[in-house]
Order: sequence, then structure tokens, then C-alpha cells
Amino acid sequence: MRFSFPLLFIFLLLLMATSFVVQAQRAVPPHNAVWVHDEANVLSASAKAQMEALLQAHRDSTSTQIAVLIVPSLEGEDIDGYGVRVFEAWKLGQKGKDNGVLFLIAMQERQMRIEVGYGLEGVLTDALSSRINRNEVAPYFRQGNYEAGIQAGVVAIIKAVAGEYKNDNPAPRKRGKKSSWSTIIFIILLVILMSRKNRGGGGMGGYWTAAMLGNMLGGGRGSSGGSWGGDFGGGGFSGGGGSSDSW
Repeated sequence: MRFSFPLLFIFLLLLMATSFVVQAQRAVPPHNAVWVHDEANVLSASAKAQMEALLQAHRDSTSTQIAVLIVPSLEGEDIDGYGVRVFEAWKLGQKGKDNGVLFLIAMQERQMRIEVGYGLEGVLTDALSSRINRNEVAPYFRQGNYEAGIQAGVVAIIKAVAGEYKNDNPAPRKRGKKSSWSTIIFIILLVILMSRKNRGGGGMGGYWTAAMLGNMLGGGRGSSGGSWGGDFGGGGFSGGGGSSDSW
């Protein structure tokens, strides 16, 4: 079968365009066994350390893996597609359980997504994910308080996975530089998780108590995030469940 020169030229142009689109995709950062990735530098060292400790303790207590990724821009890529690529690259959740969650925030596009693993789609539904984005996170983001919004989103995701998130309407938000209630919730959740860990026996109680106190004081691994031990990415998959929303 013969191709005319114009058809061959068009085919080559399409091939080059396809290659450019593939190369234009935003790179997925290596997870480095860190649960909170702040590529946009919007979190303080203490807030990042608190979230890192909370998510690691939650993973150890429930086996559910929740990770946060904040990027400056999607660089032209669709947030849904990027969320799936990150989830698959990091393999969030345990193999066979698929109990992982990715909380993705794109600052320039003013978009956020909760990407849910297969195994959690029954409890963290698309509708519930959207409700968390709109009711818990977006009100803070519109005020420019990204740290409090991300903290509120993480806490709501943890509660939703446990079947305890019931908020149907956004709570009234007061303007301010910082929101102390989110820090208080973090501390309460940490204490609960630590007490459960201690009741389970073993020699880890002192380690977790020291880790909790160190992070509440903003020390330890605050600036770098750091791994708190345990497995990151156990081979979980996502089928695209969750929700993408703007603020």
C-alpha cells in the first residue's frame, strides 16, 4: 500500500504531536517513604511534621495508606489523570486490599482531588470525597489559609475511612491567620492512635509517644518530612474513584 507525500507528512506531524504530549506530562515525584509531599512549600515545618506523624500512626493502626501531594502546577495535565498516575507510581494501599488514598492539591490551577483505592470506594465514595473538598477544604483555601485547609482535609479523610464523617454542610469559618482547632484535632487524634498502639502491647509505645511529643513541639523531622518507618506503597490500585473540585 502506497502513501502519498501529504499523507506521510501528516502522519509524521501527528506522531511528533503525540510524542510532545507524552513528554509534557508532569513528572511524578519519588515517594521516598514520605506521606506528605509539599512541592509548593505551603506548609510550615511543624504542620508537615504533625501530618506525617498522624498519617504514619494511622497506617500502623489501620493499614490504610493516606498520602498528600501538593504541587505548584499540573503543567497542563488533567488533575484526574495525574492523580491516577501518582497513585499507580506510589502503589498506595496494601496489595489485595487496595486501601490507599491520595489527597492531591494543585495550587496554580486551584484544584484538588481525592483519589481513592478500589478497597475504600465503598466508604470514601465520590460524593463524600467531593463533600470533603467543598465543605472542609475549600472554605479555608478561599481565605488563603492552605495549611488549615489541608489539615482539615486530612482529618476528614481519616474520619470518612472510619465511617465517622457526617458533615453535610460547610461549617461557618472565621477569618484569621491560623486555625488552632485543626491543631487540636491533630493532637486528639494522635493521642487516640497512640493509646490504641500502647494497648496493643509490645515495645513501640515509648517510641510513638516520643515521636508524637517531638512533632507537637515542631522538632525532629519537621523540615524534611522523613520516613517514620513501615512500608510505603504495598501494591494498591485505584480505579479512578474519588472527586476533583476547585476552590
